[in-house]
Amino acid sequence: MKNVFCINHRLEPGQYRLEEVFADIRSYDILYSIFAGTEEIDQVIAHTRVFVVDHAYEMFVDNEDGSITIGLAHLRTSSDNILYLDIIHELCHVQQCRQGRNLYDRSKAYVDRETEIEAYIVTVREARRIGLNDEDIADYLRVAWLTPKEHQRLARRLNVTLSDGQENSKTDDE
Repeated sequence: MKNVFCINHRLEPGQYRLEEVFADIRSYDILYSIFAGTEEIDQVIAHTRVFVVDHAYEMFVDNEDGSITIGLAHLRTSSDNILYLDIIHELCHVQQCRQGRNLYDRSKAYVDRETEIEAYIVTVREARRIGLNDEDIADYLRVAWLTPKEHQRLARRLNVTLSDGQENSKTDDE
């Protein structure tokens, strides 16, 4: 399934509004699963700052002010599907931040934080809706800061089936 999103991959480092990066963000129906309704969506779109930075970051939310940071290389080289899923995931964190929740509870492993699991549940559901299969979703869940064992645990927790190759490659890496 070919998804068409309107994402500005050519931005330079700087501060932007959400709509300057994700021009079609108001058309993302999934936002109604994250926020209370149109008024809250409008507030988040109007007030969430996005920083594009020339660092090796992918995407994250600042726990203090709810701003979103996107690494320049990630913005320039990642597929629209990946960036779309990333912004959905991060908007879940923006909502959690608005609720006063701690996004970075270091007393728990990344894959055990309630805030991460909640955001990944929404993101995985949306990934399936746009046509990604479990192998693609498992690849999406593979991030640099997870060990192979944590990746497996996260995938299982989200009911994402790992292919034999993914299971075996994880075990071989341990």
